[in-house]
Amino acid sequence: MKEKALSGILFFFICFVGFEYAKMYYSEKQERERITESFKASEQKLTYYRTQNGQLAAKNQTLQLRYNEVEQIYPKVLDEIRNLDIKPKHVTQYSETVVKQEKEIVTKLRDSLICDTIHTRIFNYQDSFYTVNGIAIGDSQKVNISSVDSLIQVVYKGKRVHPWLWFFSRRKLEQAITTKNPNSTIMYNRTIQIVKK
Repeated sequence: MKEKALSGILFFFICFVGFEYAKMYYSEKQERERITESFKASEQKLTYYRTQNGQLAAKNQTLQLRYNEVEQIYPKVLDEIRNLDIKPKHVTQYSETVVKQEKEIVTKLRDSLICDTIHTRIFNYQDSFYTVNGIAIGDSQKVNISSVDSLIQVVYKGKRVHPWLWFFSRRKLEQAITTKNPNSTIMYNRTIQIVKK
């Protein structure tokens, strides 16, 4: 009787240890995959494509890092967050995008007089994204340029990590970015999702 009870306890103990070991192995495997995918994403370049209405858009994979990893790898990100008067521990996602705008503007110069004696040449240009006003007096020019643009960012679950596993494989977090201004080009983007333990 004692042998059966002892063997039963030993059996349950071995099952418990095996279950805990399997759980620990699975969580370590997920952690290793998260870190591997994040470092692959950090080296990935932007992918450009055309949207359905013809606008240029860029896409990249997001990084999934813990707070202490962000602190070690990207300390300037935390400085930017603190600069906004936000506690870094409360942040769930950070995105940084660099946009470059180029446009050649051609407009006619008109002669004008200031105070009936100073001969100047002025120009004005305006469209839905830019307003440019300029004045040339003698050999100097003064130009005011104003630009308005909308930046659209969408974070979504994209391609599967292992497509051959169908729905058993989790999806990578990706971000798509586009601007309304056709003269804007997205040069750089980094998105960090801060993962809680």
